[in-house]
Amino acid sequence: MLFNFSYVKSLIRLLTHGNIWVAFCALGLTLSSEIILQTSSKSIAQFVFFATIFAYNFQRIIRIKKGGIHPRKKWLIKNKKLVYFLMLISVVGSLYHFCGLNFITQITIVFTAVLSLVYPFALRRPPFVKIFIISLVWTISTMLFLILENNIVITQNIGLHLASRFLFVFAITIPFDIRDLECDFDKIKTIPMFFGEKHAKWIANCGLLICVIILIFQYTQDNICIPNFLALFLIYFLSAVLIIKSDKSNSDMYFSFWVESLSFLCYVFLATMLLIF
Repeated sequence: MLFNFSYVKSLIRLLTHGNIWVAFCALGLTLSSEIILQTSSKSIAQFVFFATIFAYNFQRIIRIKKGGIHPRKKWLIKNKKLVYFLMLISVVGSLYHFCGLNFITQITIVFTAVLSLVYPFALRRPPFVKIFIISLVWTISTMLFLILENNIVITQNIGLHLASRFLFVFAITIPFDIRDLECDFDKIKTIPMFFGEKHAKWIANCGLLICVIILIFQYTQDNICIPNFLALFLIYFLSAVLIIKSDKSNSDMYFSFWVESLSFLCYVFLATMLLIF
């Protein structure tokens, strides 16, 4: 009996179009923070996973209802009930873990929730705001929540970790703006639209270069171990390669799976290096 690849394609579409994969990537980046900061919180990791599913599906639904163009529009309309079911499950999971967190963490979550919920209505419009909002929310969600929940003092080194996370997310978000050039045309002023694809890639890789400089500085100050140094250097290098190869003619899967996977691969690289060393 021949293997039916249609089922595999349907599963991949569910993972990517239903924003389950991006939730795993947010989870991976949160687990990366646990390794980097040498701390952990199952509640934070699981909250970030569920909250990401809800936030991304909510924003896509609102965008489509407002008549926006999106590569996944047909799939979302066809599977609307499934998407709403995912949103319901994610809300329940998010609220369950939210109730057990520290007050300062909860306040910060409320702040990021407001940003995420208001984002599709007003914050997408101002020039260049879109990418900074995404980078800020991901930095807070995948690292700052963990710092606050475990009462970690925000030193210079912690500040550098937060800056690196912001720049990393900023860099790997630019390819998605390249993908959405036609969708965003005349609606949102993004970096690729204003500077062009070539210069946008240059800006993204400049962000990664700063991440490498911060990484080297932290290593010279004995604030990061060799396994973490190598893992982060490798993920920055791989990110640069995928950014360079990003083109609006690439398939949606290139961005939705491969570029998106960089966040999850960050955790894979960190965990692997720890096993090797």
